[in-house]
Order: sequence, then structure tokens, then C-alpha cells
Amino acid sequence: MVQYHEYFDPAQAAAFNELSTKRDSTFELTYWGFHGLGKVENVIITDETWGSKKPLAPFGLVPTFKETSSNGKTVIQIAESDAIERYLAKKFGLFGDNAFEETVINTFLSHTNSAITDLFARYYHYSKEDRESKKEAVINATALPWLQHHERHLTANGSNGHYVGDKLSLADLKASYVIKALLPIIGEDTVTEAKTPALWRLKTTIDKIPTLAAWRATKEYRAFDDLNRELLGY
Repeated sequence: MVQYHEYFDPAQAAAFNELSTKRDSTFELTYWGFHGLGKVENVIITDETWGSKKPLAPFGLVPTFKETSSNGKTVIQIAESDAIERYLAKKFGLFGDNAFEETVINTFLSHTNSAITDLFARYYHYSKEDRESKKEAVINATALPWLQHHERHLTANGSNGHYVGDKLSLADLKASYVIKALLPIIGEDTVTEAKTPALWRLKTTIDKIPTLAAWRATKEYRAFDDLNRELLGY
């Protein structure tokens, strides 16, 4: 009889229900030495260690995430970055206060994920030698529509740095990350206070979050930054 992978065993339902609202757990993220959405206890994998870990991952991929209750008795595991992000966003109140707000956040989050995936797939498909000549067409097809649509919505919401109301959401955090990733490709002067004031306000609002600013000042974050630039150019 085929067994569930341990990550997807329905027997975990009670554990998920128990931990889904707890904010005093400890968290462990297993991934390569690249940037993630935030700072948790990181298990950095290497080419040498990945061979033993890959068969244990649900799809043979990372990231994987583990949450342990404060008393150490309850443990859950989650695979796939999108599922991890959304689980944590709900736990920490980053999905709005009602069904409408959650839907709006999900909508802009989904569009952001699609746009950045499309841009990277097109841009990094080309060799380094060809990227410069192909860049304008890629940007026009992917990044510029994203900038225009999101600038419009953020302006309609009062240019206050948020997608919904005046509160932080996962859509805000993802957009801030995407802006940082996009600028080396589309040009540092593309998102500015003068050209895209609403997106600029979002970026600066996220930049001022004390815990995020503290994380970005650490040696570990800078090491991730350096490796991102070396491998991906951003």
C-alpha cells in the first residue's frame, strides 16, 4: 500500500490546528544560501549535504520548513516556498482582517509571483552575452506592466505603502523583495519617488521595519546578498 509522504499525512491535522495560531514556536528553514522572506533558524545546504537531504524532501526540492512548539512536543513540516509564506502570513496577521482583504492580498501576491517568474524565466533563458540585447523586450513584456498595475492600485489605496488599508501584508513584503530583485535588471532609476511614488513609498515603508532592517544589517544577510549577486546578478 502506498503511504503518504510524512509532510502530507492527514494525521498531522491536529498538530497544524494547534500550531497555526501560536507565535511562540521555533522555526527552521532548509534552503541554499540565498535570500528568503525573513530570518528564521536556517539550515544551509551545500552540494555535499544535499545528496542525503534530497530524498527526504517531498518533491526532491527545497525550501522545507519545520515548526516546533514552545514546549518541544509538537512539530509540523511544510514544503514549497509559496505554501510556507502563506502559512506564516496567516499566523502573523499578514493576510488582512476579512475575506475581501485576504482575496485582494492573494490577488496581488499571485500577480507578483507570476510576473517575477515570467521575467526571470525569459531573462535568464538567454546567455550572459545575449541578455543585454534582449533585456528591453523582456522588461516591456513583464516588469513594466507589473509596475504600472501595482502603482495604480497602491495610489488608489492612498500611497501609504500598503496594498490593503494601512496594514502590513504578505503582498507588501513580496513586492518589496521583487523591487529589490528587479532594479539591477530594469535600472536603479526605474522605481523612484518621482517616477513611481506609490511603489517607492511601499519600498521605503518596508525598509523601515526595525526587525527587517536589523536582519539586513547582519553578516549572514550580506553573505546571502553577495551569493545572489554572484550567481544571479541581483
